[in-house]
Amino acid sequence: MGRDKLTLQVGDQTILARARETVATVCGETILVGGSEGGAGNGARRVPDLRPEKAGPLAGIEAGLATARYPLVFVAAGDMPFLSVALIEHLLARLKPPTLAAVPLHGGRLHPLCAAYHRDLLPEVSAALDHRVRAVREFLAGLESVEYVEELGGFGDPDLMLMNVNAPEDLERARALVAGESR
Repeated sequence: MGRDKLTLQVGDQTILARARETVATVCGETILVGGSEGGAGNGARRVPDLRPEKAGPLAGIEAGLATARYPLVFVAAGDMPFLSVALIEHLLARLKPPTLAAVPLHGGRLHPLCAAYHRDLLPEVSAALDHRVRAVREFLAGLESVEYVEELGGFGDPDLMLMNVNAPEDLERARALVAGESR
């Protein structure tokens, strides 16, 4: 995108604010991991990664799990402007023993940055990072306690709910969708 995409406007909010507000509707606390100082607001806390070497999204999950006050944690990338409250609730509800992670699987692709995790996974996340595992998908492949959730249509349009704004075309699509909603 050439700039901080989380601060870009989609409708009357930034991409990050849209994601943060949806998560806050369901979750008792909102934690923003890494990044710049801005964007927390509305009761959200910003915490740094625990690893100085920029170990990627798995390190962000580690920092979130380490900081979370609640045992069930929903993890979302900040560039997801169309998260669904119903999907978040459903994924969190899937975390019953022995399940420690509930991850959407849509279009043959895992979405580990729109997933629910139990805080009990923290030691395993930390150990994986200590062994140089950086990809969340690789970490999940080594777990026995993951539920891959494929039935997503009852919570909205999966392509929309799981959409990330990674390119200018994604941003224009998101803006057009929001503009269509407001008519």
